[in-house]
Amino acid sequence: MSVEMYDEHEQSQRVQHWLRENGLSLIMGVALALAAIFGWRQYLEYQSGQAHLASDYYTAVQLELEEDRLEDAIAQHQVMRESVPSHSYTVLAGMLIAARQVEDGALQPAIDQYRDLLANQELESLEPIARLRLAQLLAATDQASEGIAVLVGDAPFGFEALWLETRGDLLLDQGQLQPAEQAYQQALDQLRGEGGNIRILETKLNAVRSSETEVS
Repeated sequence: MSVEMYDEHEQSQRVQHWLRENGLSLIMGVALALAAIFGWRQYLEYQSGQAHLASDYYTAVQLELEEDRLEDAIAQHQVMRESVPSHSYTVLAGMLIAARQVEDGALQPAIDQYRDLLANQELESLEPIARLRLAQLLAATDQASEGIAVLVGDAPFGFEALWLETRGDLLLDQGQLQPAEQAYQQALDQLRGEGGNIRILETKLNAVRSSETEVS
């Protein structure tokens, strides 16, 4: 047997030995890799299906509201929450319903809707809007203490001025003139830095200062 043939034979033996020792783990590794690929594709298909389903439900809620069928819209939204509970479309549909309830003067049902969304949904970027609207509704229904609790903590980025202004409104409703003035001033400073419309805030700030003067 030549050296080359011996080397080839030895290499073949080594390969066979390695396969006997590691073949099972190699096969398992390939199988797991294939399963991961298949599972990821299934996940993507599931996510795509959920997105289409959420979009269809959202459109259905919109149509019910456009036809002034609020109760039907609420029923559709309830089914939507059971089917796609954490999708952003589900949150948006709930906020549409709350907005219609406000238009109809049903403030407490709208408050309950926002509270429910905040308690049960993954709002992500929509959470500041939901909190602000809830706080504003609580202010409109003489529930200032609850409204202040909703706005506890620092204002989210991009909502600083409106957050502070709403907090000022709530503090003013409670008769806390100095904290309200401070909140309005902070909101005004924020708006000036952003180049926003400051007229309404200036009016509120002047009014609360006048009230402080009358009290003193």
